[in-house]
Formats: sequence, C-alpha cells, structure tokens
Amino acid sequence: MKTLALIALLTIPFFGWNQIKFTAKNFDNGFRYPVIHFADNEPVQDSINAIIGRKIADLKTSDFCIGDYGYVQKGNHIELHLVCNCIDMDKADHRYYFFNLVDGTLVSHQDIFTTKKKEVALKIISHAIRKVKDANSCVADFGDITEDLDFSKMNIRLYKDGLEIRPSGTDCEKSPVRVKWTELSSCLKYNFI
Repeated sequence: MKTLALIALLTIPFFGWNQIKFTAKNFDNGFRYPVIHFADNEPVQDSINAIIGRKIADLKTSDFCIGDYGYVQKGNHIELHLVCNCIDMDKADHRYYFFNLVDGTLVSHQDIFTTKKKEVALKIISHAIRKVKDANSCVADFGDITEDLDFSKMNIRLYKDGLEIRPSGTDCEKSPVRVKWTELSSCLKYNFI
C-alpha cells in the first residue's frame, strides 16, 4: 500500500508539469502563428515565443499571407510545424522548429538522444535506411551516406510513432524513412516516449 501511495505521489506532479497550450495570433497581413503558454516556466515560454517571432519576422512585410501551425510533443521536446503561404511566394513554405522545453532553446533533433547513445542511434537509423526497398521512398536520395551517416546529413521530423528521416538538401516529402520509438528506445533521454 505504501508503494502504491508513493507511486501516486510521484506521478501527480509529472502530469501537472509540462502543461503547454497554444493560442493563435495574426499579423496585420493575415498570417496566423502560434504563441506558446507554459504556465510552469515563463522564462522558457518567453524564450520560445521570442525565437518564433524572429523566425517568422520575414513574413510581416508581405502584403497578404495565410498560415497555420501544428505541433508534436515528445518528452521535454516540442516540434512546431508552420505552414506559410504569402502572395509573393511561388509555393507554400513549411518551417519546422524543434525546441527543448527545459531551457527554451531551439535544438537539433539529436537532442532527444543521450550523449553516450547518439552513435548507436545513428547505426539504428542507418540500418533502417538500408533496409527500405520501396522505390518511391527517399532512400535513393541518401546515396552512399549511410556508411558515414551523421545528424547533419539528415532532415529529421517527429511523427506519432517515431522519427521521419529525409536526406538533407532534398525535396523528398512523400516517403521518408521511418524509425519507430521502439527501435530507438535504448538511445532516448526519456524512457516514456
């Protein structure tokens, strides 16, 4: 009974922590963007909102813009996806920003891995790339980089079950290589992901 009470006592603060909410704001030209509300940590909230503001400042000068956003949160990280389409753009611009919620900084996706396990994560990702046989996937765009793979050669995005991997510098959108959380669990900073 004491063990059950201790577990309940330890999990209650966990569920109250990290309560992140978003509200939408609009520029005068119509562009809609997110403002984060992080009641438990105002300095982190202010830092993330300032970074978002700097990243979208270029859109203020356009005469007319439409936009929307979405996000995926995993542990102490959140990835924002902004869809930006202004009258002076040839096509919509998709912007992805990955934040560390502990310190409110913009980080690369490798930040979700423990320092000692980043090389193991790279091996798992490289193996996943090599085993994909689908001709419509992004694998062909990777070329020979799987032999000497590092995080700078990949464009990583979160999805509900893991990571989507694309080669850096390509427009491969439709068929990324997917690596599930279960495959990467031994490398992650957070066991509950």
